Amino acid sequence: MNTPAKNQKGFSTFEIILVITIILTIGIAGAIVYRNKHQNSPGTNQNCPPGTFLGYPPLPNATKEVCLRSGAIDKPVIYLYPTHSENVNVKLAYAAGFTQTVPTYNEKSGWQVLARPDGRLTNLNDGKSYPYLFWEGKPPQISFDMTKGFVVAGSQTKAFFQRQLAIMGLNQNETSAFTAYWLPKMAGNRYNLIHFASSEYTNYARLVITPSPDSLLRVFMVFEPLTAPVKVSSQSFPMFHRVGFSAVEWGGTELH
Repeated sequence: MNTPAKNQKGFSTFEIILVITIILTIGIAGAIVYRNKHQNSPGTNQNCPPGTFLGYPPLPNATKEVCLRSGAIDKPVIYLYPTHSENVNVKLAYAAGFTQTVPTYNEKSGWQVLARPDGRLTNLNDGKSYPYLFWEGKPPQISFDMTKGFVVAGSQTKAFFQRQLAIMGLNQNETSAFTAYWLPKMAGNRYNLIHFASSEYTNYARLVITPSPDSLLRVFMVFEPLTAPVKVSSQSFPMFHRVGFSAVEWGGTELH
């Protein structure tokens, strides 16, 4: 009877191929598990208490799903810069519900404002002037991918904002307002893990502006205080060009 040929180590070609196949299979399976672990969509679990949802926690503990309680959506503000003064309607569909809006948001018609090229807004419902539209929301059921972002020492947070927000497209006035709000919450931490959300946020908080802006930028920061740095993959962003009627939003949340 013929037997498989052996190499100098005493293994047949079949045995070597089998071992390699097993190793590759394990590696692929591991990659799939890791990918699924860090998907942005949370799972569902009837055992989670009210006000929480099933998802993967921030680093360095992202090894199994747990019940999460997201922080509230803090101070998103919306700036409008039309090319000429015109009436603009802004509608925001936020599933978790608002906790505060300024000026008052009408659930049926949204915000109705007269917008000017310099960003000044006049609310058509009360005739008052505002620098932007302000809203805050209840904690959303969103699991953010905190394996991507930036780890920044608390003392370096201001310099990070000045550099990174300019890269992302905020102007000096918007960057100053962002920094003034968030820096007091972050500068005292030893480190901050900072992630800028994309579709997981914009799909949850859907913004419709009429007439439609020619350029729209929505910057939403998610951060987690750290006692020691962790390794994450750096984020990069497409260049934002302010063309024609532009609209800009910034906001954020702290993970707990």
